[in-house]
Amino acid sequence: MIALGISTTGPPRLKHVGNREILAGVVTGVVRNALAEPARVRRGLLKNIWIDLKRFGAPSVRNVELSRLRGIDTIAVDGPVAQHGSLVLTAIAKLLECERIFEFGTYRGETSWLLAHNVPGARIYTLDLEGPEAARNARLELTDPELYTAGDRGARFCGTREGRSITQLFGDSATFDFSPYRSNIDLVYIDASHSYSYARSDTEAALDMLSDLGSIVWDDYTHYSGVYAYLNELAPRLDSPIFHILGTRLALYSRWPVVVTE
Repeated sequence: MIALGISTTGPPRLKHVGNREILAGVVTGVVRNALAEPARVRRGLLKNIWIDLKRFGAPSVRNVELSRLRGIDTIAVDGPVAQHGSLVLTAIAKLLECERIFEFGTYRGETSWLLAHNVPGARIYTLDLEGPEAARNARLELTDPELYTAGDRGARFCGTREGRSITQLFGDSATFDFSPYRSNIDLVYIDASHSYSYARSDTEAALDMLSDLGSIVWDDYTHYSGVYAYLNELAPRLDSPIFHILGTRLALYSRWPVVVTE
């Protein structure tokens, strides 16, 4: 048994701790860590400052707390904690009772599997380039080409029970024929190439696919300049706002009033 040296006699002392009380310790810690690992601290601070500047300096996209999504507090999602953004996306899909979901950017299929696992009544379509050769011949600007070195598209859901709800598609989204899905998709998730040109092309295709009460969720709004620039350019032209969900990289547009704005 370890003695902590804490007195158990008498009433506990009340001690107020606010920002002023911890300021010196925070500054001292930053200086100490900066001297020990200057590159890491500088990179981390600048990255987070830049993200916050973009978030609160956005000309057209509104910031909203996750709790402002109507009914989100009633939704439970089963999935890995490390995929925070995908958990929020899946919660939105459950909240909106989506029957047809279209994903841009399959990668290993983790998000497709998560959606199928938690929204078992939904049909999920997921589109990606087939492999390195297709990536080299992409029509528009491709970000993160290193993600195409392995041919493991959809590996997470292949052969699983969830995979029976997933239709895997291959092709370049800039030239893909989306006409079979026109006006028929309840939720589109855009998480493929994050360049301005692909963000624009994929979003235009998504808007054409949306059902009357459909929604679009974009990943990496705060982390890729192309997505950020295009969404702030697009937002004033839409019939409903685009919202950035604070605490995530996600941006949301919905034809159903899912966000409580008052």
